[in-house]
Amino acid sequence: MMELQDIKFSHTTNTSSYFPLYSLEHSFLSSLFFTWVKPILAWKDKSNIKIEDTYPLPDEEYSERETLSDLLKKHKLARALFTAHLGLIFKTIFLRLIISSFEFAGPIFIQLLIAYILSNDKSLSYGLFLALFFSIIVLSTRILVVKYTWLCKILEIRVKNSICSVVYQKVLKVSSVPEGLGVNLLQIDTKKIFECLPHLSVLIVSPLQMALSIYLIQKQVGEAVYAALITLIICVLLNYIIASKLKKYSASIMTIRDKRIEMSTQLLSNIKMIKAYCWEKYFQGQIRGIRNKELSFLRFLMFLYATAYFFYWTIPSLTTGSVFVYYTEIMGKTLTSEEAFVTLITLTILQDSLQDVPYLIAELLMCFVSIKRMQKLLDVPDLEDLPIGNTITMKNCSFSYGEANVLNNMNLEINKGEFLAVIGAVGSGKSSFLNSLMGEMKINAGEITVSDNIAFVPSLDSWLQNDSLKNNILFGKTYIEKWYKSVIEACSLVQDINSLPDKDLTEIGGKGINLSGGQKARICLARAVYADKEVYLLDDPLSSVDSDVAESIMNKCFLGLLSSKTRILITHRLDILNKVDRIAMLENGTVKQIVTTEKLQFTESFVNRSEVSLEEISNSQNRLIAEEKKEIGRVDPKIYKTYFNFSGGYCMLITAFIAMSLWASTKMIADIVLKNWTTESLDASKYLYWYLLLRVGGSLFVYVRSLSMLVFLGIRASKKIHEKMIISFIKAPVNLFYDVTPLGRLLNRLSKDMNIIDEAIARNIGSLIAEICSAVSKLVLIIIYFPITIPLMAPLIYFSNKVKNEFLGIAIELTRLEANSRSPILNHFGETITGAKIIRTFKQKENFLAKNYKLLNQNSRVQYSLGACKCWMTVSLGILSSLVTCIVAVLIVVWDDISPGVIGITLTYIFSLSEGVTYFIGMLADTENSAISVERAAQYINIAKESSFQTDIKLQNWPNNPSIEFRNVEMRYRPNSPIVLKDLSFSISGGQKIGLIGRTGSGKSSIFLCLLRLVEISSGSIFIDGINIAQISLQKLRSALTLVPQDPLVFSGTLKDNLDPTHAKTDAEISQALDNVGLSRFLIDFQVKNDGLNLSVGERQLISLGRAMLSHTKIILFDEATAGIDHETDSQIQRLIQTKFFGCTVLMIAHRIGTIMNSNLIIVMHDGKCKEIDTPQSLQTRNSLFKDMKLKNQQHK
Repeated sequence: MMELQDIKFSHTTNTSSYFPLYSLEHSFLSSLFFTWVKPILAWKDKSNIKIEDTYPLPDEEYSERETLSDLLKKHKLARALFTAHLGLIFKTIFLRLIISSFEFAGPIFIQLLIAYILSNDKSLSYGLFLALFFSIIVLSTRILVVKYTWLCKILEIRVKNSICSVVYQKVLKVSSVPEGLGVNLLQIDTKKIFECLPHLSVLIVSPLQMALSIYLIQKQVGEAVYAALITLIICVLLNYIIASKLKKYSASIMTIRDKRIEMSTQLLSNIKMIKAYCWEKYFQGQIRGIRNKELSFLRFLMFLYATAYFFYWTIPSLTTGSVFVYYTEIMGKTLTSEEAFVTLITLTILQDSLQDVPYLIAELLMCFVSIKRMQKLLDVPDLEDLPIGNTITMKNCSFSYGEANVLNNMNLEINKGEFLAVIGAVGSGKSSFLNSLMGEMKINAGEITVSDNIAFVPSLDSWLQNDSLKNNILFGKTYIEKWYKSVIEACSLVQDINSLPDKDLTEIGGKGINLSGGQKARICLARAVYADKEVYLLDDPLSSVDSDVAESIMNKCFLGLLSSKTRILITHRLDILNKVDRIAMLENGTVKQIVTTEKLQFTESFVNRSEVSLEEISNSQNRLIAEEKKEIGRVDPKIYKTYFNFSGGYCMLITAFIAMSLWASTKMIADIVLKNWTTESLDASKYLYWYLLLRVGGSLFVYVRSLSMLVFLGIRASKKIHEKMIISFIKAPVNLFYDVTPLGRLLNRLSKDMNIIDEAIARNIGSLIAEICSAVSKLVLIIIYFPITIPLMAPLIYFSNKVKNEFLGIAIELTRLEANSRSPILNHFGETITGAKIIRTFKQKENFLAKNYKLLNQNSRVQYSLGACKCWMTVSLGILSSLVTCIVAVLIVVWDDISPGVIGITLTYIFSLSEGVTYFIGMLADTENSAISVERAAQYINIAKESSFQTDIKLQNWPNNPSIEFRNVEMRYRPNSPIVLKDLSFSISGGQKIGLIGRTGSGKSSIFLCLLRLVEISSGSIFIDGINIAQISLQKLRSALTLVPQDPLVFSGTLKDNLDPTHAKTDAEISQALDNVGLSRFLIDFQVKNDGLNLSVGERQLISLGRAMLSHTKIILFDEATAGIDHETDSQIQRLIQTKFFGCTVLMIAHRIGTIMNSNLIIVMHDGKCKEIDTPQSLQTRNSLFKDMKLKNQQHK
């Protein structure tokens, strides 16, 4: 088993040739000014930076160190989170308290400086002391802010790691979790929580900051402060109402997003069958409907944000106005420069504190929504461990998945080393019986004992990892060569492995997408055998292999390597029952009887009908999964152009820019009015009303900007991008895209990236526009009133730009790297959800937890480096702004003939401009970072599409004659991969029944893929009814054929939706189809769970057959469609095929030779070529491959 220490060691080393090792020890000054990040900032090849090139995490930041899971045993999630991170939260509160105190240095300094200027007895040394002391305070504040920001980043990393860890652990302890819910919990809910916790410090410190603000304002304007308080309280109440609405709509959006991601997951994970059934428009319509509902809520949410921004900018005007009106009109006093500017700055601090509270409360409320969603998952009862015994016993046991019992009154005892076969009709409870032995069901009655050393082999639902074939077999175990070779020999994998270009190092795609059903089943079997357990639960693994292979597995594996083990085998192959010790017959969820082989009486309907193989492999190279694409350098301006084009053009952007230009202008003019008001003996009321009019007017321009960017531009672009992505996914070729792209990578785009596009990028662009306009207006005003500062502007701009370029150069690449590092986390999470039963049974939870920790640490490592770089940027600009502030303050002190109004406006704007530079660069980085999500989405919008070439051939009632002809067809799955079909030629007349047989890799299933054009042929032609299918649109072609697969597609919804999602058939027709396939016990409104979890494998296959009966197409393709069905049901289905599909051309790949003996023709495939084609009777009368297969099958019988 992989040790956690090994994983940690791999993260604390760095193999970079640029510098050998990052030091985790920093000097005091290096830690203070973040100069320890200089090596990564100076990285020469930033475009190729990798995770191992970033800073290693300190030991305390590793996800393995999380303590949340232990605390959850005592507390609910909210309290456990707070307790787990209490120390760090208190540190942020303490720092926030100091920073808040230092913020009052601004108004105090202006007051002292104006008093100094107006003083008749000036002391230059005192004035210089004031300037120097204030500069030190400004620098100290910046350093403290950076330290606070850094602690918040550490807190974010720890919270993220702890939440992701406990959610992952929970997935391993419960029976099932919807993948859409899981993805959103990891991607969006976790983000809302870890972004909220650091802000608790602001919420706690704000009341103290407000109290001090009120005191300072009262010192300046006396009782007029109460006018401000009344105004602020009214505005805060309005904001609180908005915040409550924000929480409500955010909760609704999260619920809808779960549904969208779940539906998208169903689409992407079943794309091959969806294309084959021509259901793209159905799923696209379903996703579009959910998305439109999501956007309608999101649009109102953005409207609320826009309204909140309006109040945010209006409140300062109203509060300032209320104070000045009360002071001048009611108290009858004259407003001086000192009183005006000190009050103005202090009011800004008070307003920020009061205005932050409702937003932080709203954020906290939305955080609790996410916590509640997670708590709902954490409250799901864990699967209980079953009592351990030397034998497997059940006494009057009843089991269920939910409320209703599935297994009833189960009584049996299985001795150690016994070989028990379990038989029964479809839906009799065979698979559930195995689940009950693994503890995957709830026991409602009776007593049970089981072994704690179990291996499980699934049926057609084979679960494999995206890893090499070898690692799938080892499954965390140590490689022992002799045992490994014995296992692959016993599981009949030697020939398959030798046929692969990279042997057992060949990479297997997600869910074994590049393997056949038989190969997946045998790899799952090999995984179980290699684990060397005491008890083996075998869920019909022989249904996917031919007679030769089945005989070999029976003798070499079940009766060979596993001869001393307890074996419980579900099977429909009655010819092997004479080799087991006992047979258990299940019926309606209970053990009908248990007999020995000698006592078992066979009826004619149970006679075995021999079998051949359905196995294909797209012979892939060792590296199947394509590396995730990562752009390099700054975000291409074309990405922004693409975004604005999706939003409908530049109209809203121009509107926002004009609005913010007018806002900055009105704000600048309002401050000029305030300056004149406090320095000239003119009508106070005239200035007051002009000031208020300009400030409120400016707020209206902000509202226009917010509506333009958030409600119109952002929503339009977001809608278009998501729609384009879904269309691209639907039209992408299976072999060239889905076979090489992990599902987690696609879900990352549709969840985290789409969330950023929905909520962040338009807001960031709007804020960036505001900062640009604001900076220009501040520069203009400073130059007008204090032109001596002009020489300072050049170095300020130069060094700020230098810092910006150095920071953005690495920040953009680290953001891309962080986004890419999330995909493996999602991929691993998705694999764990679908394979949790296997992981639990094989006791591999620790290994999978270790891998999850490793992936989280890799992601955290990038976040850690990115956060450090941001802190370096902030502190660097802080030093620069402190220096500028110091120089300006000194100039004011030594300058003669300067008015108090000029002092106030100059210092206010210098402070604001210095902070604005830092904010601007940070916002520029945030904008580019959010644009990376558009860039990542655009990568998949512009992927290659399936061909849809169509001529003007009239295709009414096509195909009238369902004949099929292959002419010199060659096919390979991907460029440069081996040829699978080689110069294949054969002809089939319309209405014939064709049996397809052949060994592994012979090309049988590839014929079906070519007919459906799921893979385009390399050369040659395929004709249906005399027309080349390359000249027919994919929609027309695929709608003319019906595929009944070995691994059927079943999705969440009603049984009616599953049989006829387009609702083209009547309820009576659907009920008749259910009756025909033996599923009349189900009502058409029966609710099917995702992936058919509440149906047996056989029932899912029968649903797929029911679809074929409703399709009324003239060409039917059966791809081992009855592998999981008992013989009696299979016989009934074969009779239905003869009657219901009369006149249709039927191509059938089957393991049971008896299934295809009534065919008009048999095609024997070998090495991608048609070796034999003739009637079954003719092939049996001469030396042929078919005759040899049939003889071998009879010998096995």
